[in-house]
Amino acid sequence: MIRNMRSEDIDTLTAIEKACFEAGYADKMMSREDFAKALGDEEMEVFCCVADGVVAGYAALVLETDGTVSFDSLAVSPDHQGKGLGEELFRRVEQYCEENRAPQLILEIKETNYALLKRYHRYGYKCFHIEQGFYADGWGAIRMKKHFAV
Repeated sequence: MIRNMRSEDIDTLTAIEKACFEAGYADKMMSREDFAKALGDEEMEVFCCVADGVVAGYAALVLETDGTVSFDSLAVSPDHQGKGLGEELFRRVEQYCEENRAPQLILEIKETNYALLKRYHRYGYKCFHIEQGFYADGWGAIRMKKHFAV
């Protein structure tokens, strides 16, 4: 089940973030404060995936002033990975874009994440920029986007 984030989810989401991103992405991690701020921020959406009665993952979006949606982050707890929950969350992100008539969804991935790059290409995303040195370990980010009919 996918639902909007609630205040009681913040500690769980922070733990998921740490488990998934502390190694290699620590400089890009969302903090407890970031999740708390997102609750009252009209320019952010955070969707939670609930599995087996617990929050097992999330997807975070930033709503830009021109209507574009920036896909900020997606993480699934290591205990729940490999069950299709990330796919469910990502499909909810795209559904949100369609429902809200977003002209495009923009995302970035580490240039060494070939599996995710192939997946996003299959979903219709196109590369439009590489930002060298984006991550703390020196690797670049591949920026991708998909246009939606508005």
